[in-house]
Amino acid sequence: MKIKSKKIESIVNELIDQYAYADKSERPWIIGFSGGKDSTVLLTLVWEALSRIKDEMPYPFQLRRPVYVVCNDTMVENPIISSYVEDVLLKIETAARDQGLPIIVKKTVPKLEESFWINVLGKGYPVPNNTFRWCTDKLKIRPTSNFLLEQIDEKGEAIVLLGTRYEESATRERSMRKHEIKGNRLSKHNTTANMDRAVKVSHLGRMKVSIANQVLKIDSI
Repeated sequence: MKIKSKKIESIVNELIDQYAYADKSERPWIIGFSGGKDSTVLLTLVWEALSRIKDEMPYPFQLRRPVYVVCNDTMVENPIISSYVEDVLLKIETAARDQGLPIIVKKTVPKLEESFWINVLGKGYPVPNNTFRWCTDKLKIRPTSNFLLEQIDEKGEAIVLLGTRYEESATRERSMRKHEIKGNRLSKHNTTANMDRAVKVSHLGRMKVSIANQVLKIDSI
């Protein structure tokens, strides 16, 4: 992929350095993927970095650690959205295999006893509301956390990449700044790939972001 933006190019180079040189371990990378703008840009940048490593770098620096693309399914999503996400994940998985990239797609789901209908109909929980948002923990956080713990148990540690924006909300900005460590590429418990909105819009809109040779194309926002 030809990249005109110097800022985006620098992010790709930083990803390459972190994957191939800075970290000598085999800690897996885990990308939180929802299919939205932030996670799509993040996956695209990682994909580009892995492709360059595969094409330009000699063994033993090539693709030695797995990169998991983790998508959560609450099992109560809109059927149209759920079907779309399934299709996107399948195409990502197929394209990664065809290109020889160590990208592994994992979909997490809540345990049966923590699923929406078991809690509402079986346990008498109220439907989630602004004051009691039990669904976020049981349906989203716990399933993905369980997968992370599996990887940590196997490798000792894992590196989690999340695409975020300060502009998303005041709460998100406060959270990001709280965990931010200036000058450090990685921070404990909170590894974030951040890009300002102007750059993200440019990357998504003008460059027509493609994942795996335009498996997933976004023409505009």
